[in-house]
Amino acid sequence: MNIRDAALRAQKIGKGIARKSDGPRPTMFICTNSTAGIIVQPKFDETTISACWMPTLDYITANDWYVMGDVHE
Repeated sequence: MNIRDAALRAQKIGKGIARKSDGPRPTMFICTNSTAGIIVQPKFDETTISACWMPTLDYITANDWYVMGDVHE
């Protein structure tokens, strides 16, 4: 699905979003309406998170987004 649909679904069920092309341990993105913007939890370092993600055009236009842990993937 596109990033908009994934973000809206994730917001409803309280989950993060990721891309299928990121593999089995993807980077997780948590969309917020706070000054933190989109919070990122890297795939290889679960102890570090960063705020204010700056996506590339490839990320914005990708159609392989999904909601992490969503049974309707």
